[in-house]
Amino acid sequence: MNSKIGKKIGIFSGSFDPPHKGHVHISKIFLKKLKLDQVIWSVSKKNPLIKKKYYFNYNKRINLSKKITKKIKKISVTKTDRKYSYQLINFLKKKYKKSKLFFLVGSDNLQKFHQWKNFKSILKSSTLVVISRPGYDAKVKKSFFYKKYKNKLIKNYKNLNNNAEKSWFFIKDKGVKISSSKIKIALYSK
Repeated sequence: MNSKIGKKIGIFSGSFDPPHKGHVHISKIFLKKLKLDQVIWSVSKKNPLIKKKYYFNYNKRINLSKKITKKIKKISVTKTDRKYSYQLINFLKKKYKKSKLFFLVGSDNLQKFHQWKNFKSILKSSTLVVISRPGYDAKVKKSFFYKKYKNKLIKNYKNLNNNAEKSWFFIKDKGVKISSSKIKIALYSK
């Protein structure tokens, strides 16, 4: 992608341990609903909030992510990992100077989002976009983040691109009944 051209870029960061059709499903929704030019999958080496070991090593997760997304032109997988999400966004903001960045997360992340290192920096440098995850939406409204930032919630797609950063958006989706955790449980039980 030419970094000189203004684009709408989604940043989808996670462990992808392993990547699965649920990740692809929500990436396609992000592309369609937000009219993104690209979704960047940033495969994390290590999540600072999770102490468990990964099932697959980093290179295997990168390769599996590339394999599952290879037929979708607008999804790219990168090794551009940083320890914290705000560092990743700042790096990509410098790389894609004229682009509007959207930081993409599942609703399960909102429960601990206020514990993320410099989470306010994420809100200042990108538009946070949250998508439904089965079993988590009811918990969103009880989260510290929701209570503190509900007045910054953009409720209309048309207003999404007109708003300054420091706002966030919620996408309702029925989701795919699959998760990396369930896949790992099945793999461990073999």
